[in-house]
Amino acid sequence: MRSLLLVTASALAVSSLPSFAEESGKTVGSANTGIRLSFSGQVNRGVLFADDGVSSETFFVDNDNSSTRFRFTGEGDFGDGWTAGVNIEIQAESNSTASVNQITQNTGGGSSFLSERKLELFFENDKFGRLTVGQGDTASNSTSEVDLSGTSIVAYSGVADFAGGILFRDSANALTTVSVGSVVTNLDGLSRQDRVRYDAPSFGGVTLSGSVGSDGIYDVAARYNSTLGAFKVGAALAYSVDAADDETVNGSVSLLHQDTGLSLTLAGGSRDRELATDLRDTKFGYVKVGYQTTAISNLGATAFSIDYSVSDDVAAVGDEATSYGIAAVQHIDAIGTDLYLGVRNYELDRPGSQFQDVTAVLAGARLKF
Repeated sequence: MRSLLLVTASALAVSSLPSFAEESGKTVGSANTGIRLSFSGQVNRGVLFADDGVSSETFFVDNDNSSTRFRFTGEGDFGDGWTAGVNIEIQAESNSTASVNQITQNTGGGSSFLSERKLELFFENDKFGRLTVGQGDTASNSTSEVDLSGTSIVAYSGVADFAGGILFRDSANALTTVSVGSVVTNLDGLSRQDRVRYDAPSFGGVTLSGSVGSDGIYDVAARYNSTLGAFKVGAALAYSVDAADDETVNGSVSLLHQDTGLSLTLAGGSRDRELATDLRDTKFGYVKVGYQTTAISNLGATAFSIDYSVSDDVAAVGDEATSYGIAAVQHIDAIGTDLYLGVRNYELDRPGSQFQDVTAVLAGARLKF
């Protein structure tokens, strides 16, 4: 029922617009409210092959690295440099790479097919910054995910998104209940929440942000984006407290040498558990080396990368989950499309238990509109 209501509301919103395009050809009409409304989104579908050491399965999936979604955004000016706006983003994900596994091979349809990602409004001024209210990115969200490699569609610090639902097998070849996604993490702040968020005006490439949400959650973050000589630089650092009062410090940095196309991306974080009975000292680290060039194809840049991730004490004390992968992406600039191929291996070491490695291959395409 919830999915039906979301689809119906979206259809009514589009059908009620007085015109699909204004003079620019890229702006949807918005019922004479003074708001410039735009419609956009993406479809990201692929094929996932997974081998758990005993058997292999092939799944037709939605790539959870950057899921299929659509959005309505709007903004309008109302004097003295002030702008107001809205952002409604709905995810339409069937057979997510984060959930399909050897037991449940089809997670399409049902109540989780459609889900809200962002339902927010904002007020912004160049001098005073931006205040956002509603469901959307907390200040710390994506601070572990700064990545200039050009391959993040299939390989980034959130390595669980690649094949997170796949279950490990034990040394006796029996399928366990331990999934890839339950033992790896990138500690990426507070994700998306119902919150109030403030972003200060950027100064020298640095933007400071903070947000407060339900259940006493809050966070602060700093982001940096600039070009220093031949290097393009992106970085982020965050501190957050969740509903369980667990404290997380995390961040990432990525450097792209624009003359050669070589890039280096680093990410890491740690979580301090509040409960004295929870002895997990969760940490993660990530490193990635990339290369991108326009010499291979006239369609757009071609990007390659190799990465390595380690996650400690995510699901249980003493756990060490590692993952390494290689990726290739062909960008097709004329139609906003990325073709991608990635191969990733997952290993889990747990005291007193033995698990077989999981190897996964993901190939697909993302088309933005």
